[in-house]
Amino acid sequence: MATQDRSGTVIDGRYQLEKLIGRGAMADVYRAHDAHERTAVAVKILRGQQARDQEAVARFQREAEVQGQIRHRNVAAIYGGGATDTAEPYIVVELLRGHSLRALLKQQGAVHPSRALSYTWQALQGLHAVHERGILHRDLKPANLMLEPSPGVVERVVLIDFGFAAFEGGAKLTQRGHVVGSLTYLAPERLRGKPADPRSDLYAMGVSLYELLAGRPPFAGADDFELISAHLHDDPPPLSVAAAVELPTEVIEVVERALAKEPDHRHTDAGVMAAAIEQASQHVKAS
Repeated sequence: MATQDRSGTVIDGRYQLEKLIGRGAMADVYRAHDAHERTAVAVKILRGQQARDQEAVARFQREAEVQGQIRHRNVAAIYGGGATDTAEPYIVVELLRGHSLRALLKQQGAVHPSRALSYTWQALQGLHAVHERGILHRDLKPANLMLEPSPGVVERVVLIDFGFAAFEGGAKLTQRGHVVGSLTYLAPERLRGKPADPRSDLYAMGVSLYELLAGRPPFAGADDFELISAHLHDDPPPLSVAAAVELPTEVIEVVERALAKEPDHRHTDAGVMAAAIEQASQHVKAS
């Protein structure tokens, strides 16, 4: 049975739920009014059976813990949280009014290189702030990169969904040997069962940038086993052929380095990769 729509109710005497705006596998998201701050927010509520699942609750709490530490224009802000009157955990987050990079790719395919580089550069700014806190996102992909309306020429990119995030050296929320994240964007070392590090997130950013430029990700397979094998052993189709438009060598080199099979061959951190993208963008004509 579908979970009841809570629109019209008030949580903790503060958050007036106005409209259900999203429903995922684990949680419902409402546009709400914060009566204390007199502003619009989003309230994400872990629903039904998920609210009684210890691992789901732990992931939900981790999302709040991680994002609550970071204040950056390219990372979705969390303002608070608690539990509803029926003991369902909730978190209060920045209300995002745009759409994801996944939706953009689905709608139009590849984007102009100048926009692809800008989106990726912005995402890396947020990711650098995350990594500086000793946090790994572990599920970077176009669906978790939101595009928000901006006064500038290009939309603001916002990182979301830190439910799989992990503190470096900290306790993991999943059983040993269980890989979390989306296979299309997982770094080879993670697929081999080795520990993730910040360069694993950079690999996912490389996959996403390739997809923005080519309109499809670099690796595919008829099933999960073929996809894993491609990540581990195959070179991506050359962007000089796969991209919708001709690309400068400098752009191709950034993507190839991000997609290196060995972490030591990638950019050393998100700031270095962002600087490489900024340099490469000087060779791209504006859209």
